[in-house]
Amino acid sequence: MWLEDYSPAEDASGPKSREVSEKFKEAAKKARAGIKRVQKDEQKAKKFDLILVEFLVIFIRDKKYDEILESLFKVLDSGISSRFIVAILSLVYLPISDKIREITGKENLKFFYHSNENKDFDDADIDPILRDRINHWIEDIVSIMSFDPSGIVDKRTLELIQNTDVLKFTSKVFSFFFKEINMNISTSKSSSYADFILWEVHKVLSKIEMEEI
Repeated sequence: MWLEDYSPAEDASGPKSREVSEKFKEAAKKARAGIKRVQKDEQKAKKFDLILVEFLVIFIRDKKYDEILESLFKVLDSGISSRFIVAILSLVYLPISDKIREITGKENLKFFYHSNENKDFDDADIDPILRDRINHWIEDIVSIMSFDPSGIVDKRTLELIQNTDVLKFTSKVFSFFFKEINMNISTSKSSSYADFILWEVHKVLSKIEMEEI
């Protein structure tokens, strides 16, 4: 029996009792909706928690990812959503992108690029293959953050997404991506791109109509 199913006898105090009863039932209805919303959010969060854990094992075991682990753990501690962390990591591990695209109903990507000589990243002359990969990364972030949004978890992410630790994490992942293809990118330029990407994601999340609790 839920609280809104309870109705005091109307003849106990006359009209006043009926007014109190209606207000009580309305408050109980909202409380019940809130409980259901939290339970649904928890199920969504668990799904992406499991996906993140699956890929975290791979990142922790492979020493080449050590340089991004510290910033990754800080972001984990901040309480930002697992789906956001998964989306950021998808740039440097294609199977994560495959998982995101499976969930959101998109075709998997094919990407292979490696510079024969070590060179500096030039944003005025980006190879179309790299430009497409970065654009697909942004698309993956936006699509998974927009997919079946979770009121509680995603509102929390919206509050944290421009946090300094989140910016550093995103920038580290961006830099790591270029290091893997034998290219150098300055910290300031990587941070600038990360800031732009996070702002775009922030705008998308801001437009999503979250269910009220």
